[in-house]
Amino acid sequence: MRIKAILICIVFLFVWTITIPGVKADVENGWYITGISYDGPIIAQTDTVFYVGVVEAKVKNGEMGELESATAVTDAQVTAVFTKGQEKIEATLIHEQNGEYKGVVALPTAGEWIVKIKAIRGHSEQRQVNPTDQKYEAEFTTPLKAKDPENNWMPVYLFILVFVVAGILMLMWVRKRNP
Repeated sequence: MRIKAILICIVFLFVWTITIPGVKADVENGWYITGISYDGPIIAQTDTVFYVGVVEAKVKNGEMGELESATAVTDAQVTAVFTKGQEKIEATLIHEQNGEYKGVVALPTAGEWIVKIKAIRGHSEQRQVNPTDQKYEAEFTTPLKAKDPENNWMPVYLFILVFVVAGILMLMWVRKRNP
């Protein structure tokens, strides 16, 4: 019975992989920034570690079409510029592994910031200038929200509150058992 269930799963997975369509790319050949992620919440006036992915995409049918491959870019110069009104903070990212770049930033104030990330070929003499050649640069812009540093104590306050309530309930239970 168990072997039959395993065989059915294998057949199902095989049929599923054959019938799924190829991945469509809404991109041209070139570099793309896959996004930005953070180690934790973004707190003003504290170091925030963030990561950016950079890939090189190739499509099968000319400018647009099915995605043929996406490979990690490991030789880019990646920078991030954080802006809020007149405030501007720049950070240079370092390649960690498999096209993932790591940066650290300390935003001076809380509120909504705009981050613009740019990845370019490491050496300017290697950049291609022919417009029909593959692009070796990418940009990505997104908003982010930095919290006030005072909000960092909220989990501590909640822990203390739960601890005090648990202590009161335990004291009430002990008094009820021993009148």
